[in-house]
Amino acid sequence: MRIGVMGGTFDPIHLGHLRAAEEIYWAFALDHIIFVPAARPPHKADQDVAAPIHRYEMVSLATVFSPYFSVSPIEISRPGRSYSVETLRELLKLYGPETHLWFIMGVDTFLEMSTWKEAAQILRLAQVVVTARPGWRLDEVEKTLTPRQRRQLGSPQFKYLKIAEVTPDPSRRGPVPGLVLLVEVVSLDISSTEIRQLVEEGRSIRFLVPDTVAAYMSKNRLYQGRREAAGEGVQGSLLGGWEE
Repeated sequence: MRIGVMGGTFDPIHLGHLRAAEEIYWAFALDHIIFVPAARPPHKADQDVAAPIHRYEMVSLATVFSPYFSVSPIEISRPGRSYSVETLRELLKLYGPETHLWFIMGVDTFLEMSTWKEAAQILRLAQVVVTARPGWRLDEVEKTLTPRQRRQLGSPQFKYLKIAEVTPDPSRRGPVPGLVLLVEVVSLDISSTEIRQLVEEGRSIRFLVPDTVAAYMSKNRLYQGRREAAGEGVQGSLLGGWEE
């Protein structure tokens, strides 16, 4: 089985995450993509992110209509901090020795990966696929890494691909250890940080997140803390007046 794994804080999940996963799914002929919300990301303070259950529910709502997408509570169920290397090992154990993993992340996340727990092992457990993000050049990633970062990642090799150049081959053997695939996909200029800011300002986030996610955020008053603390209340709908 060929499974894509898309981890992240997803605070909140948005259409950029979903589009990148969609393109990688088809380009690499994967059988499934699992979204894994981080419960307690090591690089973020707990108070900086929404509660794990809220982020899990938002990812569930965002993926419910795609039969080849699902969400896993594996990191939420595991005590302590969320480490990707432990998640990959658990998934391989869960799905069996014939399973091959494609670990999907944005270029901004990859450039922080050298600081992760057992970073070099991640490149042995899964095929790391790095997707484009607005403002980042994938073809410059390799020379951006410092010698120390390279050592911490286990001296990886890189291959730059445009999504249209990827030839799916389900019969091919699994991931190539130590190889990082830099894949240009349709890159939507959306960020979770900007979405949270729009919500704080009482502005619409329609067409940035799935409507189901926007409705969940509104119902649970997520990211509205500053306005509520200022006594401004909630003005209108996060769906820009279209919520029913």
